[in-house]
Amino acid sequence: MIREARHSDIPTIMNLIQASVAIMQEERNEQWGKDYPLAKHYENDIEAGQLYVYEDQTGVQGVACISHQGHHEYDEVAWSFDSPYLCIKRLAVNPLERKKGIGLTFYQKAEEMALAKGIHTIRTDTYSKNQGAVKLFEKAGYHFVEERINDGREAPFYYYEKRF
Repeated sequence: MIREARHSDIPTIMNLIQASVAIMQEERNEQWGKDYPLAKHYENDIEAGQLYVYEDQTGVQGVACISHQGHHEYDEVAWSFDSPYLCIKRLAVNPLERKKGIGLTFYQKAEEMALAKGIHTIRTDTYSKNQGAVKLFEKAGYHFVEERINDGREAPFYYYEKRF
């Protein structure tokens, strides 16, 4: 089940992040590293009431920020729809629990939250080397909008949105 995150979840969240970063490094995907995301990002998300965790009987297995605000470059992306939106960012799933639908569950939760607020668009992004995220977005029905080189990275970031 998905619930709002609490400050007491931060150590578990950061363990998930460290495990995810280790896999990203093995895959030569430098989307995340030692400088991002940090505990302070998740703490700020909790304070803003926009951090959620997926918890099963054994504990927290995933985390995601569901926000009304995208990253700073979102203002420069040529989105298909100029309307209010929710944004999913900093999503991570316990590597031992991947491919069980947890990531997709966060996207479904975001859609439910959006509809409850009269919002009909969700935006998201990922580093192009993060093929797991690309597959998740496509499976969830998100449409590719554009790619951009950010922060001097060697590969582009991909931007997606879904209207419902």
